[in-house]
Amino acid sequence: MKGVLRLAVLAAFVGFAGLALAAGTQTPVASGAGSALAASGAKAEPAPIWAFDPPHCSVMFFVKHILAQVPGRFDSYSGTVRFDPANLGGSSIDVSVDMASVNTGISKRDEHLKSPDFFETAKYPGMWFVSQRITSKGGNEYLAEGDLTIKDVTKRIQLPFTYLGTKPSPMEQGKQVAGFEARFSINMLEYHVGDGKFQKMGVLGDTVDIVINLEMVR
Repeated sequence: MKGVLRLAVLAAFVGFAGLALAAGTQTPVASGAGSALAASGAKAEPAPIWAFDPPHCSVMFFVKHILAQVPGRFDSYSGTVRFDPANLGGSSIDVSVDMASVNTGISKRDEHLKSPDFFETAKYPGMWFVSQRITSKGGNEYLAEGDLTIKDVTKRIQLPFTYLGTKPSPMEQGKQVAGFEARFSINMLEYHVGDGKFQKMGVLGDTVDIVINLEMVR
């Protein structure tokens, strides 16, 4: 979805980053009919859509500053997430993150991150991740392969994520809740987030660690 982690955060990210489930199941089904359909090229029926539950979601990142890791997050993200461990061929992730929603707890630093030195949000307001396929790694571990776009760069990446299961909501009758976690790293300079001058000064590392935690409902 174009329009941020298209996390995983993120994601997204981010999210993303990064980054839908079989109702009532606690344990994911190993790659079965959905994977077979994907492998054969047959078109699978779309998996159910899951909606973000924002108070119980986070798209976080960590960047080394001289010696210590400094955290931050993105507060605004949207997209369409379809996931069913029994129908991976019909599962997909299409997520965008609002780069101007960056929040490190320091307003001066946030404004610097929005500037042309880093995100240049006036020109590049969003970051996107769009999956091309989702495969099982065994157990509750999955891999979303897709395109991550940050600023003027799009790269094909592999985004690993953990499916935490799904269960009836204890707070809203008739609702199902699904959980996901994702952890991955990217090189910010490969996406033109900065020109390397702060790395040469020894102020910043060039790697960003992204951590996505999601509760989703339907």
